[in-house]
Amino acid sequence: MTDKEALSVYRFKQAEETLSEAERMVRENFSPGSIINRAYYSLFYSVLALFLKADINVKTSKHSGIISVFDKEFVKTGKIDKRYSKIFHDAFDDDKREIIKN
Repeated sequence: MTDKEALSVYRFKQAEETLSEAERMVRENFSPGSIINRAYYSLFYSVLALFLKADINVKTSKHSGIISVFDKEFVKTGKIDKRYSKIFHDAFDDDKREIIKN
């Protein structure tokens, strides 16, 4: 396994674990902001893994930049349905709102 493949596997595992955290937090009545944060990061880690799998080198670490590259490479090309872009954008916006609130 190459380093890139290993990192991709790691990112997908990170996404899965973070989603599990969000699910646990729902069951344990955590604050909506905390749950939104974990759900958003699950999406974020999945997209980073997707970039690695597709051999897309991203030159930004800003979340808004990652979302823009996702849209350009996957949504605008029709590889991924635009509804997933909306989910990603909404989760990012909700996570930002929760951070600003607190």
